[in-house]
Amino acid sequence: MNEHKDIYKFLLFIFCFFSAFFCFSQNEEGKNVFDKVVIDAGHGGNKPGALGTKFKEKDITLAVAIKLGKLINEHLKSVKVYYTRVIDQDIDLYKRSSVANKINADLFLSIHCNSATAKTAGGTETYAMGLGKTESNLEVAKKENAEILTEKGSLENYQGFDLNSPEGDILFSLYQNAYLQNSLDFAAKVQSQYTKNVPMKNRGVHQANFVVLWKAAMPAVLTEIGFISNPKEEEYIGSEYGQWTIAACIFRAICEYRNKVDNLTDAIPSIEKLIPQEVQEKENIRKQNEQIEQQRKQEEQKQIAEKQKQEQQIAQQKQQKERAEQKKKEGIDLVYRVQFLSSPTQLNNNDSRIADLEDVFSYNEKGSWKYTAGLFASQQEALDYQKKVKEKYADAFVVAFYQGKRVSIVEAKRLSSQKTQ
Repeated sequence: MNEHKDIYKFLLFIFCFFSAFFCFSQNEEGKNVFDKVVIDAGHGGNKPGALGTKFKEKDITLAVAIKLGKLINEHLKSVKVYYTRVIDQDIDLYKRSSVANKINADLFLSIHCNSATAKTAGGTETYAMGLGKTESNLEVAKKENAEILTEKGSLENYQGFDLNSPEGDILFSLYQNAYLQNSLDFAAKVQSQYTKNVPMKNRGVHQANFVVLWKAAMPAVLTEIGFISNPKEEEYIGSEYGQWTIAACIFRAICEYRNKVDNLTDAIPSIEKLIPQEVQEKENIRKQNEQIEQQRKQEEQKQIAEKQKQEQQIAQQKQQKERAEQKKKEGIDLVYRVQFLSSPTQLNNNDSRIADLEDVFSYNEKGSWKYTAGLFASQQEALDYQKKVKEKYADAFVVAFYQGKRVSIVEAKRLSSQKTQ
């Protein structure tokens, strides 16, 4: 019990210390303007991060980071861009935020790709430092924090904190407490841009304890730009167009955040103006080709369906002919059926209008398809069956066929009387 009290007092001391530090830093930084951004491309070197079927997380995050830096350099001349890495190299997690601290940056942004066992899991989400309130948040943090286990001197660099312990969770969250509201504000702007401009689900803004954000003395977020384990999202975040769009979203969020903290009203370029023209043109061509391919497949499927329908109709006609021949062999030249439907086009065998009826037979008369049901040797049998058909088709009536050809009921009676003589 005493041990827990000591831990609580220690945590309270840490909280008070950082609150006082924040008040002091706020007074000092009140004179500053938003002019330094640190962009961190997650993973690198012998730590590839999450793996997709075509791409590695470390390569996608670096590509997006470089594109984002280019947009800032081109459209925000007064803002200086710093990178934690610009090549494929491994950087210890604690060193990434220290880069931002050394230059007194105004914002620290770490870019990552998400992954999950389920291939259907997808969407974007952005994190600020804080207590993980859900199991899923904790799992994401543990996955991203796992790299410290392979870093040299991790015990000293991370001060022996057990990232999975409640005490470590609280201590980590206190470091960013002073900047939490601004971090959450910026994270919300990032997610809002994703929602408007990328074809992925918005998984929202969350809090969790990421080592890469630990000790960042400025607003800091970690953004998961999509699931590399989801084939569709991997294709998108691995493409030039997808990466430029994501970078443009983050850039617009930075502009919105800068306008707010510096009390500015600067115009923000649209997504279309931020994406290079040649990249946009290639994407337009890709979409056109995709649409053409979809139309081709639809036409192909339509032709296949039509062929199957014709084959079914031929098979039905063959079956009807065989049945008629069989009846003829049995000495039944004259048969009666119940006609129930007339259609300008021939129906598919699976059509609901001819379901649940026996011995459905169709014939063409003056360009119109007539549909009958039942096959009887006498008119009375057909009249009895007519009662059942009338439950669905009130206008159903009995028709006669002699040697496969339609004849009137009067002619049928004559032929029947001749046969009995």
